[in-house]
Amino acid sequence: MRSKLLILSFVVTFCVGSAFSESDFGRLDAAVKRSTLAQPSTGPFHLKATLAPSYERDRGSGRTGTVEIWWLSPTHYRRELRIPAFHQIEIVDGARVWQHNEGDYLPEWLRLISAKLVQPVPASVLARARNAEIRHLLGTTYFQWADLSSDGTVQKGMGASIDLNDSTGLLRLSGNGQEKYEKFHGLMVAHVITEGSPEVKATVDALEDMPSVPKDLFDVSQPGGDAHRIETIDLDEVTLRRNLDDAAPPAWPVLRDGPLEGILTARIIVDRSGHVRDCSTPISDNPGVNETAGKYICGLTFRPVLVDGEPVQVVSRFTMPFKTTRPAGAESFESARFYFERGRKAGFPATGSKPYLLRAEFQTKGSSGAVETGRYEDTFLDEQHWRREAWFGASHAVRSRNGDKRYKLEEGPQAGLLRLVLRIAEPIPAIDTFVESDWRMNSVDENGAHAIRVLSGYEGPDGKLDPQHSRAYWFNNQGQLIKTYSNGFETRRSDFQEFSGLSVARSVGLYSNGGLALQLTVTELSANPSVGPRVCEVKGHEWTRQFTDEVR
Repeated sequence: MRSKLLILSFVVTFCVGSAFSESDFGRLDAAVKRSTLAQPSTGPFHLKATLAPSYERDRGSGRTGTVEIWWLSPTHYRRELRIPAFHQIEIVDGARVWQHNEGDYLPEWLRLISAKLVQPVPASVLARARNAEIRHLLGTTYFQWADLSSDGTVQKGMGASIDLNDSTGLLRLSGNGQEKYEKFHGLMVAHVITEGSPEVKATVDALEDMPSVPKDLFDVSQPGGDAHRIETIDLDEVTLRRNLDDAAPPAWPVLRDGPLEGILTARIIVDRSGHVRDCSTPISDNPGVNETAGKYICGLTFRPVLVDGEPVQVVSRFTMPFKTTRPAGAESFESARFYFERGRKAGFPATGSKPYLLRAEFQTKGSSGAVETGRYEDTFLDEQHWRREAWFGASHAVRSRNGDKRYKLEEGPQAGLLRLVLRIAEPIPAIDTFVESDWRMNSVDENGAHAIRVLSGYEGPDGKLDPQHSRAYWFNNQGQLIKTYSNGFETRRSDFQEFSGLSVARSVGLYSNGGLALQLTVTELSANPSVGPRVCEVKGHEWTRQFTDEVR
C-alpha cells in the first residue's frame, strides 16, 4: 500500500550543459561591449571608486583605498591607485608612460580591480569564452573553461568563467550579483564589482564627463617620474620555472581522506625581486594538502624576470605532484570509478546485456498547482539499442540510441522537469566525463547503516553541501546507490527488489529543502520487450552527445 506523501510545489531549475552556442556568445559579446568604458566612442570621463573588503571578517586585511581615473581615450589617460601599503600615479600618452610609485609592489588584486572598472572582460578572456562550455542555472548563463598549467611533467587545470545575467543581459561582476548598473553615454556601467581573495569590493562614487583639468594632469614629461616603472606580465609556468631557485621538496601531511597521490596548482604573483607575494588557494586532487602546499609555494624564490633589461612583476601558475600516506590503522577507500561502476552493476539493468522494459509513474505538482502524474519508460534491447522516454501533461522528452545514431527530443513547457526525471532515474555520472581526483570518499552513517559517500565540491564545516558546486553519492555495503545530492536536490532510493541478478530500486524520492517534491515509483520491470530496434529511432532529432555526464 502506498503511503501518503507530501508533494511540494517547486520550480525545476538545474544546471544544463550545452555545446558552444553562437547566440549565447552573441549575448555575451553584446554584454561586454555594453559595459566597457574603455572604448574610443565613450569620450572623456572621470571615475572615482572606493575600495573595501566585501566581508566584515576581512576588515583587517588592509585592502582599502581608492581608484581614480581621468580618461581621454584608451591610449591617453591618468590613473591613481591608493591603498595603505601602496600608492601609484600612472599617466599614459600613447607609447609614453610616466609613473610614480610609493611602494615597490603593485598588488595583483588592485591592478585587476582597477582594470575591471573600465574594461570588465579583457579581449583575451572573451576569446576563451568562445570555446567555453556553456551552462544555464538559476537565470544565469555560465561560460566555463579550464586553464591548464604544467611544470613540464604533470599538468592541472584551473577553472575560469564569465557569468551573464539572463534577465538583464548584463555581466555578473560581483560575488553576490549586486553590480548596480547605471547608464552612462549609452552604456550600462557596473558601479559595484569584486575581485581577489580576500574579496574586495569597488564601489563607483563618481562617473562623469571630464571636467576642466590642468594640462599637466596628462603631462608625461613632468619631473618626479620613476626611472624604473612597475610592470606586470603574464608568463607561462615552464618559462618562469627556469628562474626558480633551488628548494627542498615539501613534507606532505599524513592524510586520512582522499587520494594519496595527485597534482595541485596555484596562481602566484612574483614581485620584481623574485619573491612570491601572493598565492591563491591551491586547486588540488586532495584539499588536505592545500595548507602545506600554500606555505611551500609562498616561500619559493626566483631570479628576477627581466623585460628589456628591467625586472617585472609576474603572474603565473605553480603546478606540482604530491604523494603521502594514511595514518596507521586508518580506513582505506577504493577509487570513485570503483564505487560508480559497482553501483551501476548492482542496481541498474542497463549495465547488463539482457533486454528489459521498465515503466514508472511519478507525481508532482503541475503548473495548475494540483498534483499530477507523469510517466517514465525505458526500453532496453542492448547497449546500442535503447529508448528512454518521459511524459508530463503536454510535455515529452526522449533520449535514445539506434546503433551509431543517438537521438534527443524535448518539447512542451515542462521539458525541464522531464530532463530531471531522466536524470534521477539514472544519476550515476559517466566514467568518461569526470576527473577521478575531483572526488573524495568517506564512511558515513546513513539511517543507521554504514555507507560510503563519494563527494565532489565544497562541504562546509557544518557538513552542508554547496547547492551549485557539490555532488554526492551514497552507496551501501552491497554497492547499491541509496542517495544522491546535486544542484540542491536530494534523492533517496528504496524498495530494492531483485531483477535478473540485480537489486533495483522501485522507489525514488526527490527532496527540495527537506520536503518531498517528486516521487517516482516503478510499476513494471519485465524481460524481453516485444519490440525491434526501429523503436529506438526518433527521426529528425539526431543528436551528438557532448557536455553531459549522463550515460544514456
